[in-house]
Formats: sequence, C-alpha cells, structure tokens
Amino acid sequence: MQNWPSLSRYGSLLSGLIVAAAMSVAAAQSSSNPGGTIPPAAPDFGDFGARVQKYVAYRQPIRDALPHLRSTKNRTEILARKQQLAQKLREGRANAAQGDIFTAENSAQFRRAIAAVFNGANARSVRKTVRQGEPVGDWKPTVNGEFPARMPSTTVPPTLLLRLPALPSQLAYRLVGHDFVLYDIEANMVIDFIPGALP
Repeated sequence: MQNWPSLSRYGSLLSGLIVAAAMSVAAAQSSSNPGGTIPPAAPDFGDFGARVQKYVAYRQPIRDALPHLRSTKNRTEILARKQQLAQKLREGRANAAQGDIFTAENSAQFRRAIAAVFNGANARSVRKTVRQGEPVGDWKPTVNGEFPARMPSTTVPPTLLLRLPALPSQLAYRLVGHDFVLYDIEANMVIDFIPGALP
C-alpha cells in the first residue's frame, strides 16, 4: 500500500508557500517605495487640470511662433527670449484675472491640502524648509506679472507636492510669503495665485 503524505504535511507546505509569496510582495513594494509609506492620493481638484491644459494649449503656438533661440549661455539673449514670450502671452490674456485657474472651488481643495501638511505631524520641518527660501522684500504676485529672477525659489515641500495635481513641465508651483503661486517657468510669469493660502 502506497504511503501518501499526511494532510497536515500538505497544510504545512501550503502555509509555507503563502508566507513566501507574502514576503516576496512585501519586498517588491519596499524596493519601489524605500520609505515604506504609501503617499496619499491627490484628492479631487475639480476642473483645475482642464484649466491648466487650456493655458498650455493657448501657450504652445505663441511659443512656437517666436524666432528660434540658438543654443547659447548668453544671459542677455536668454532673458530677452523670456521677456518676448511673456509679452506675447500677456497680450493674448490681457483680461486674465486672479481666480481664472484657481477657482473658488478648487482653491478650497488646495487650501485644505496645504493646511493638512502645514499642521500635520511634520509641520515643523515643513515650515523650516519653506523659511529657507523665504523671498526677499515685499513683492506680491499679480496675474500676468513677472516672477522676478532675483526671487529665491521657495521649495515646495515634497509632502505637499504629493497631495497636489501634477503639472506640465512648463509650469510650477511656488510659495511666496503666504500666497500660493502658479507660474510659467520659461516666461517667468505668474499665471494665477491663491492669496493667503499658507497658514
């Protein structure tokens, strides 16, 4: 009579396989996320993304129509190109106003995300990071206004960026005093802002 392995042995083998599979999954997650934490998903920001894409679609043909800038490190030529692009963009959106992209609805969501980070468990280190890049003087953002080249770039804490909608490469978020700014990197121009967004 053939001796079959006992059910208890099969049970042990099955348990071992399950544990090994679980360890393999955990190792894969750890390698792709060294911190071991899962970043919070960005909440719903309404039509913010659509408004940003509309600006980028408006911007592209204007940029493409400018004379091609040869490869150069000449600061004067680069600055002239930025100013030329900014001027063309301003002409086309002369009636732009604060709130066109940061609407009342999506601004409320941005404010909640900002408050959650600035009042959260890592609030102290977040505020320290922001203070390190505190802008000089009493400059205030205005829609279509220049984002001064002399302005130190205030770092947006990574913990905050994880909670915000990703932006196209042409745009960036900036913190200026207590205001939260969306600006065009190449044109050095403020597109919109949320006044008093930072606690």
